[in-house]
Amino acid sequence: MIFIMGEKRTFTCMLRRIICLILLVLMCSWAAKPVWSASIHIENASFEAPAVDPNGFPALPFVDQWTEIDLDTLSSSNTGVFANTPAGNPDHIVNADGNQLAFLGSQVGNALEQDLAATYKSGCDYRLTVAVGVSSQFPPSSVEPVDALELVLFYRDGNDVVDIVSRTVEATGLSSTQLMDFSLQLPAVPSGDTWAGKTIGVALRAAGMPGGFWDLDNVRLIESLPVSIPIENASFEAPFVDPNAFPALPFVEAWIESDNDTQGSTNTGVFANTPGGKTDHIVNPDGRQLVFLGSELGNGLEQDLNANYIVGCDYRLTVAVGISSRFPPSTIEPLDTVELVLFYRDGNDVVVDIAHQTVDAVGLFPQQLVDFSLHLPTIKSGDAWASKTIGVALRAAGMPGGFWDLDNVRLIESLPISIQIENASFEAPTLDPNGFPAIPLVDMWTEIDIDTFSSSNTGVFANTAADSNDHIVNADGNQLAFLGSELGNGLEQDLNADYKAGCNYRLTVAVGVSGRFPPSSVEPVDALELVLFYREGDDVVDIVSHVVEAIGLSSTQTIDFSLYLPTVQPDDKWAGKAIGVALRAVGMPGGFWDLDRVRLAESLPEPISDSAE
Repeated sequence: MIFIMGEKRTFTCMLRRIICLILLVLMCSWAAKPVWSASIHIENASFEAPAVDPNGFPALPFVDQWTEIDLDTLSSSNTGVFANTPAGNPDHIVNADGNQLAFLGSQVGNALEQDLAATYKSGCDYRLTVAVGVSSQFPPSSVEPVDALELVLFYRDGNDVVDIVSRTVEATGLSSTQLMDFSLQLPAVPSGDTWAGKTIGVALRAAGMPGGFWDLDNVRLIESLPVSIPIENASFEAPFVDPNAFPALPFVEAWIESDNDTQGSTNTGVFANTPGGKTDHIVNPDGRQLVFLGSELGNGLEQDLNANYIVGCDYRLTVAVGISSRFPPSTIEPLDTVELVLFYRDGNDVVVDIAHQTVDAVGLFPQQLVDFSLHLPTIKSGDAWASKTIGVALRAAGMPGGFWDLDNVRLIESLPISIQIENASFEAPTLDPNGFPAIPLVDMWTEIDIDTFSSSNTGVFANTAADSNDHIVNADGNQLAFLGSELGNGLEQDLNADYKAGCNYRLTVAVGVSGRFPPSSVEPVDALELVLFYREGDDVVDIVSHVVEAIGLSSTQTIDFSLYLPTVQPDDKWAGKAIGVALRAVGMPGGFWDLDRVRLAESLPEPISDSAE
């Protein structure tokens, strides 16, 4: 089918076309309007401009603040804004955000783009959400070939648009009277990524045939600062399978096994991956072992974590999923499925599911795992699971006879706003690669050093070469800070941000120990304190602290530790005060802490509830 872009149209034809597309109204958002506002500003995010004259034609072929890419270069009939119809009309969109929406022609090549005033920040992840529906009169095709819409995050390399990540939304199952939210997730941006520090670009692109129209509304972008929540035996390396013995064991350490075979436990256990070159070798496991899970409903694995659901945070559970090469779960009706679940326990110790994601076996392979994720939206103070222990479950939901291969269970906790900390990864002052590998100075931090003469307890040092036995494998950048273990040594920084009423905070620091002079891990154990404080005049007043002991820490890999400050109340003494961050030694002299990548995340302010009348 050939579309002639230069074809002339009369103004009457243009109006007729636009009339068609306005009655197209509208999309489908099962989710009601979010209670928390987006953290990164998008201009004209709900398409309220230009304003459509209520007494005039109910659509305009323009979208303020967005770049319109329209195959109809003459009359721009594929992109524009339209007014929602009054409530009670059969084409009224019941959950529109505001009075107007955007329309987008379904043919590939039509699009809306916007370069934001924000940049991609190292260490942050991003979630783009758009409310999507279809025209009531001219919907995109929901039969083969199905029309699709692409949500895209991009950056520019010079004048060229470079896509980073995209998600395709098909027209199947969408509504013309109710919008549905669709989200695109960009994982944490490593400092070495090409797009780190680049301007954020958002695009909504049609990917189909001509003739239909998408209804778009309420574009939101959330920037989050994620941390990893520890899961015991997350890659199922325990118990260890003897390579010279039977290649599987019917046990899974640190997990509660629910096995329909109560006698032999043949439905849950760990197995060793086969050597490379074997026909059933799994090419992308995390480690050398995985877990097997029988496909019959009732088999499962659960774990109660040493962490709680925190108000203001959201969570993403990710599991690598594959299928047995000899006994795969069924891919024909009735399909076998596995469920990823986040739960909590009520006062009677009963498991209560909060959210779940169903994965079926269609399209999976025995030789390669595929990641599947479950997203739990922002925890609110009124949620029954707020502050409860986090529970993770992997449950079979099918018929007997097959087996799932599972691996690399990960849980990410995110807060939506990253607060800048100067010299957070201790890259300044810069060390001369040809000079001494440490300097007793830390730019932008107040150094509290018991050695007032030579400042030998605080400073920065260069990570060693990758092939050195003391190389820190997960350092952020080239340098870290050292901190003497004796009580009284510390690093402090007063930030250019205030404690906001309605927000909560999470301070995270990557911590390790010196390879040559580690803090004591025997009694009395040396400790490090993470602290959030404010100042009363010149006096430091601690609000909350978290103690990290030297036990179990490494000299070659740092571990993240986090400190949480609950929701700031308007009458708290620190509300409106400048935020202070401190890292303090609490121990005996002789050892050194390795510190890196200090992060502070702030939640979006929790809305004030209307008082009951």
